[in-house]
Amino acid sequence: MELIPLMLRRPRGLLVLAGTLLSLTTSLAPRSAQAFTPPRDEMRAAYDKALEDANNLEYDAALKAINDSIVKANDEGNGEDPVLASLYLLRAALTYSAEGEGARDRILADLKGAVILNYYVVVPIEMRSEELTGFLQEARQSAGLQAPQPITLVQPTQACGTPLLFEVLLAVPDGGSAALYWRKQGSEAEFVGADMPAFSNVAEVELSLEEHGETSIEYFIYGFDASSNPVANLGLQDAPLTLEQSCVEDEPEPVPVEAPPTKPKKTSALPRGWFNLGIGTGIGIARGTAANTYQQFFPKTQGYGAAEAGCAIARWVAGPKNVRLVSSTDLQAAFEEYGAPGQAQAMVNAFDINSCAERHPVSTGLALAPLHIAPELNIRVGKRLSLGLFSRLQVVSGSKAFRDDPSKQLAASFIQDVRAPNPQGIRQTVAFAWSLGMKLKYFMGRDEWKVRPYVGAMAGYGNASLRVNMGFTNDRNGNSIPDDAEIGKVDQGNNCFPVWPYNSSCADPEAGGDNLLALGVASSADGASRLDEVRIGPVFIGGLVGFNYQLHKHFALFGELSIAGYFPTQGSMLIDFTLGPAITF
Repeated sequence: MELIPLMLRRPRGLLVLAGTLLSLTTSLAPRSAQAFTPPRDEMRAAYDKALEDANNLEYDAALKAINDSIVKANDEGNGEDPVLASLYLLRAALTYSAEGEGARDRILADLKGAVILNYYVVVPIEMRSEELTGFLQEARQSAGLQAPQPITLVQPTQACGTPLLFEVLLAVPDGGSAALYWRKQGSEAEFVGADMPAFSNVAEVELSLEEHGETSIEYFIYGFDASSNPVANLGLQDAPLTLEQSCVEDEPEPVPVEAPPTKPKKTSALPRGWFNLGIGTGIGIARGTAANTYQQFFPKTQGYGAAEAGCAIARWVAGPKNVRLVSSTDLQAAFEEYGAPGQAQAMVNAFDINSCAERHPVSTGLALAPLHIAPELNIRVGKRLSLGLFSRLQVVSGSKAFRDDPSKQLAASFIQDVRAPNPQGIRQTVAFAWSLGMKLKYFMGRDEWKVRPYVGAMAGYGNASLRVNMGFTNDRNGNSIPDDAEIGKVDQGNNCFPVWPYNSSCADPEAGGDNLLALGVASSADGASRLDEVRIGPVFIGGLVGFNYQLHKHFALFGELSIAGYFPTQGSMLIDFTLGPAITF
């Protein structure tokens, strides 16, 4: 029988083991299963509870669980159990996390006790650090111990009437594993493979009384690296070790060889970190005023006078600047140059900068936030908790807010845009919106699940934009009147007031020159509504739900639904859905 074919049939589903050396040492003492199993179950439970408490930063509770378990193990006569080494090591790690270098003596004392019991005791991945590794090396040196030989075997003893417990201490690279291969002595059957489940670096497997039948058995044990390559062994297939048992006088009937254990599902624990790049859309409640549209005038229904005409000229002169920045001297000159004859002083007297600077209100209701990009970096800070930094980057796509060309000189703009019968206008630039915040996520489900749902909370600073339909057409000629509402003049009883820029509409009503010009602008309007944006924020806080689908060790997909309240300048609510890939590490 050759070794390689058997290796291809090695037990599957071996547990991942931590370690640093390519060696395998044993205290292979098949003994009564009652010897260590119940106390070990309690020690393992205490270890798991303490590690979970530590991941949740509850160090006092973690230390109490470890201390109680160590005291009980020593009181019950299990002070030499190599599993106890993991408890000493975890107590040292917790002490270092809670107190730092100030507890050096206690840390070294616990680590020294750990390496005496188990030279290659494993540091849990959550507690690993360069400082703790240095303490562990110092403890090994102070204990005066040498690294065990690659293979050291304590000859098994007879255990009549009980299961046989095989135990090894592993020292193989991270991701290593071990397996036992055995058969009854003298049998021509193939060796039966059995996984050796491990706790820390203590791997063990139990053969029931029904399996070994109190007869002598042949066996060998292999250690494997993370790529399932054999790196150390106790015995060989062609030269196995033998355990002599003489509990029965006659050889019992051969027990049928069982198939190797079924491969369990591979664990899929959460990664230590994620870099998410999401793309999404949202919907929110639009309220307040538009970002780019001044308060519009509707001469046909609301009237029109010197205040409105002066404000329209001031906005046109300001162009892309804030209208509050236009000097009174420039306004006076513009009123006289481009206003209706004889109305300059009336416009000066009626001018109100506060009302002129107002933006147009929007109707409260649902509005889209069509597209955003959301890069995000998360780090796991506990077994199920992660803390992340994210940004939300957005441009309001699809906005259609047209006005006169502010890049032109006033004289050219007045002729080509303001007094054009079919002004073309240009689309106003929509500002970029961004926000920055923190997220706390709690992952649910089991470790072996590839799809892990989560819930969480977020908070941050920055704006979001909602696209809104203003309910009226664009103002292509820049006189603060929607195109389809253009009119040349407003009759005020026996008086007539020209709507700017139709300055001659009252002076020559019969000829109708400027009245026809206003009518041309109105008739050339395409009827499409002006689409602007509403900024909300700049502070937000909210909750979220989502999932992480781990497709590969370093690649995942995520989806997330968040609901946030924005305040205080422009209060609102925003619901975002984001989906994208994630690089995990």
